[in-house]
Amino acid sequence: MDYPIWINGAWKPAHEAHVSVKDIGFLRGYGIFDFFRIMEGKPIFLADHLARFERSAAKMGLNLPYSTEALSACIHELASMSKDACLGVKMVLTGGESMNGYVPAEQPNLWILPSVFQFTDPEKGMRLLSKEFVREMADIKSLNYAFGIRHIPEMKAAGADDLIYYTQKHGVSESTRSNLFYVKDGKLYTPDAHILEGITRMKVLEIAQAHYPVHVQPCSLGDFLSADEVFTTGSTKRVVPILAIDGHMIGSGERGPMAKRLYDELVKLEVL
Repeated sequence: MDYPIWINGAWKPAHEAHVSVKDIGFLRGYGIFDFFRIMEGKPIFLADHLARFERSAAKMGLNLPYSTEALSACIHELASMSKDACLGVKMVLTGGESMNGYVPAEQPNLWILPSVFQFTDPEKGMRLLSKEFVREMADIKSLNYAFGIRHIPEMKAAGADDLIYYTQKHGVSESTRSNLFYVKDGKLYTPDAHILEGITRMKVLEIAQAHYPVHVQPCSLGDFLSADEVFTTGSTKRVVPILAIDGHMIGSGERGPMAKRLYDELVKLEVL
C-alpha cells in the first residue's frame, strides 16, 4: 500500500509531497524528527515519542503549531488506515521556507511520513567501528547525521554495520542512531551523558531495573571491549546484540542471555 503523507495539516498522495528548495531544513539541516512504529494498527509508545518531539522542537527553537492532542489524533487516523503489520512513521519539523536561506521562517513545515517497516534481526547481531566524536546537541533528535553518513564507506570497508562514538574525555556516548549498553558480571551499564535519551532505552532501563543491578554512568571504550555482552537499543532495532567492536569479539561473539531476555520483555510491553 502506498501511504499518504501528512503535510502541514492535510494528508496528500505521496506523489504530491514535496520540499521547497527554500526550506531551511533542506538548505541548512535546521530541523528535528522523531520515529516510531505502528504495529497491528496500534502506535507504539506514542505519548513518549510526542513528548520527546515537543522537547526537541523547544530546544531547537522551533515553533510547533500543533498540540499534542492534534498530533495524536493524526497518528491514530494513520493507524486506522494501516493495512500492514508494521509501519515506520517519521515526523519531520523544519524551520520553514527561509527568505535568505539562513533565518528560519515564522511558519515551520511539518511532515508525517509512513512506510512499511522491518526490524533488524535480533539474533544476527551487529558489528561496530569506533570513532572519536560527540554529537552537538546530542539530546535533540536533529536532522544532522553528517558525521555518521560520511563515514559509511570506511565503516563498510571495515566490515562494520554502524559506529560507536567515544572521546578520551567523555568515554562512550552512543551509536549513530541508537543507544548502547554493556553487561559485566551480571550488571547492566549504559552511558549517562552526550546521548539522545531513546524511548527504547528508557523502556529497557525500566524493565532491567526489575531484574538486574543497573548503572547509568560514564563508560569507557575499554569497558565495552571487555564486556560480557554489548547491545544496542532503538525503535528500529528493539534490542540487538553487538558481536564485535573494531574487529574485537565481544564475549562469546553471540547474542547474550541479558540481551535476549530484555528483547523478549520489551516485546511483551509493546502489546500491553
